[in-house]
Amino acid sequence: MNGALRSPDVVPGLNAFVDLSHHNIDVDLAQARDAGLVGVLHKATQGDAFVDPTYADRVRQARSLGLLVGAYHFCTDDDVPAQIQRFLDTVTQSGAAGVLPCIDWEPNPTPGQGTMSKAQLVSFIDAFHQRTDRFPVLYGGYWMLSALSDGSPSGSIGRCPLWQSFYSASFGWLSDLWDRWTLLQYTDGTLGPAPHGFPGLGVVDRDTFNGTLEEAREFWRTHALPG
Repeated sequence: MNGALRSPDVVPGLNAFVDLSHHNIDVDLAQARDAGLVGVLHKATQGDAFVDPTYADRVRQARSLGLLVGAYHFCTDDDVPAQIQRFLDTVTQSGAAGVLPCIDWEPNPTPGQGTMSKAQLVSFIDAFHQRTDRFPVLYGGYWMLSALSDGSPSGSIGRCPLWQSFYSASFGWLSDLWDRWTLLQYTDGTLGPAPHGFPGLGVVDRDTFNGTLEEAREFWRTHALPG
């Protein structure tokens, strides 16, 4: 990664990842890869029905460019088994092997859908692990860590690698379920420390990995779906 993108004094770790969805319109992954991009975490599904229309093509392109690939599911209060099925069906159709599974747990602003409860999250994680032998990476920020402190059973939540969303230079606020973060979304392209943009992508959600490039590749080998 070139020095212009590194910002080692502000953002810790390997600052070479982005997360995308259909809301990102102008996406040139080849240019981004040439500028130092290592991995893409892309929205795949939401609830029990929605499939991101840009997921399949972008994942195929990312693979062809040698990028690490992750897929995330936005959780709702829909039936948990149906949500898992939609997510796995979507990922499998584009090739599940090597895809890092992630789930996004936060308040749901979509009209007609509700927010997944903590009990539903526990159920989702357990059922997903039973089906795939993988614990998904869990994304969330202040709301998530506060919700996890309600005193109710946490099940296997703490076994999920943590993807924090904190738009601040003061990193590291964790619940008692984790002693480290694996991925950190440090900006949404506007809030949070610089850099906010990425060549080929414009202003974008940027993420850093808590380790080196080789450690990131090993993490993917260990936690990605086997296919």
